[in-house]
Amino acid sequence: MGISALSAGKTGVPPVMAGRRPACLSVRGVARSPQAGSPLALTGWKPVIRTASFRLLATLVALFLIMASASAKLAAERWARLTEEERHQLTRAERYIEQNNFKSALAEYELFLQLYTKSEVASYAQFMFAECTRRLGQVNASINEFRNVIDYFPDSIDAGNAQYSIGVCQTQSGDVEQAVAAFEKVIEKWPKTDFGAQARSEACAIYWRLGKVEKWLPPMEYLATGEYTDPLKLRATAQRRLITHRLFERKIDEAFALVEPKGRKDPLLLFADWAAESLQYGTFSALYGDDGKKALPTIAASTVAFIEKQAVAATDADLKKAYDHACASILASAGVTAQATERLAELLKKNPADDRIRMEYAGHLRASGKRNEARLLYRELKDQYIADREIAETYIEEKNIKSGVEIYQAMLGKHPQHISQTQWQLGEVLHRAGKYQEAIAAYQQSQREPQSLFRIAECQGAMKQHDVALQTLVSVLNFFKSAAPEAQYRMAGHYAAKGDREAAIRTLKTVCKVHLNTSWAGKAHQDLALTYGVDVTLGGAAKKDEN
Repeated sequence: MGISALSAGKTGVPPVMAGRRPACLSVRGVARSPQAGSPLALTGWKPVIRTASFRLLATLVALFLIMASASAKLAAERWARLTEEERHQLTRAERYIEQNNFKSALAEYELFLQLYTKSEVASYAQFMFAECTRRLGQVNASINEFRNVIDYFPDSIDAGNAQYSIGVCQTQSGDVEQAVAAFEKVIEKWPKTDFGAQARSEACAIYWRLGKVEKWLPPMEYLATGEYTDPLKLRATAQRRLITHRLFERKIDEAFALVEPKGRKDPLLLFADWAAESLQYGTFSALYGDDGKKALPTIAASTVAFIEKQAVAATDADLKKAYDHACASILASAGVTAQATERLAELLKKNPADDRIRMEYAGHLRASGKRNEARLLYRELKDQYIADREIAETYIEEKNIKSGVEIYQAMLGKHPQHISQTQWQLGEVLHRAGKYQEAIAAYQQSQREPQSLFRIAECQGAMKQHDVALQTLVSVLNFFKSAAPEAQYRMAGHYAAKGDREAAIRTLKTVCKVHLNTSWAGKAHQDLALTYGVDVTLGGAAKKDEN
């Protein structure tokens, strides 16, 4: 619950209540922390350490402004205790937030703080003032504003959100030691809140990439098994990540114990499905390096043996088949090719009408380089559209573009209900093959605007028809407003390709100014800094030299 500034831990009022605006700082170089709850956040995002070079760190700006800090939506019971005047002022600010107009929202929150110093939600307004400051690219100033929430409203729930957001900002600026310390404070004081869980997720990411597994494990265990508010569904992702680690440690029984039954699904079968995901060769190797690669076949075999031992008591025929299928999938995922092939072949022999097994077996053969055998299996599928599509792709994988194109062209008449999707796939194949005019014709028939227009512009650019490509992208600007940031960014590339440096710079600056809160603004900022040596704030203005 928010408390008034005058009765808070500090005397007086936060600086913003006295009419001070934060200094306008340009972004000096930031690193993006992954969305809390994403597999990347839980498996290990690599933080960027601060260096003296702005231009090297500018490459990370593309992902900064769309990064979310703590959620601090005003609870209904707090809203109910406000006066009509307070509600009116907050509503004005919230409307600007919905429009991504953070400059105007910041002014409205500031006005609220000046008018309603002792309000029930002064802490919330201060938090949102800080968040608007961050979203305007003033990351260092926003840290100070978030600290004001903690200093002046220490007992408010908004103080926890603010502490988490400080960690986010410090992660973005590359101060990983400070960031993890901020997250640990949240974990200690607000362990069961949603932002406490987010703090654990962020701390896990940092500890993993720093190689501090002993520090990574406790918060990961809590995310997987502890009690906390979980609107972002962190628990399920954490359970899978911890299962992967227990399998690496050869603690298969502990991995199985992490499975929570979901609905009517058998826990052992759910574990088998999760194990197949966990033991995918590429994912497991990326997490555990050479040690993981060497151990993977043994871990997969041990996991299969564990499942088969547990499954002995099963009497249901369908469940037994599902166990067998899952065990084959585990071996295939782990790259234990010979045993996986043998098991899948046996499964299909016993269940010749099961196209799910047939598809997986064909995919396994295809991944093993046995595409002729895979094509034979695809031809037996009941869904002939899927069969033709997969067969075409196997030819493309073999660089046999002619055969792949012929199959896609035949599919246009054979499967009219899928004509749009087939035209798109045909366009992609022709595009990669350098047959740009034919690719354009296919994209035009795919009915996938605006994505088809982007692909058409790419083909036109490849043919050095940059003026035509620019006109194509202008049509995106005019008719597909949500795709305008990407279209404008791509236009800058075509200006550059035709040698119009000034137009390219001007267009990139426009992206920074008009589409501030998109990833395209970050990319434009990066290009201006690295390609053209132009430093601008993410509001679009040229950066002034600092003493």
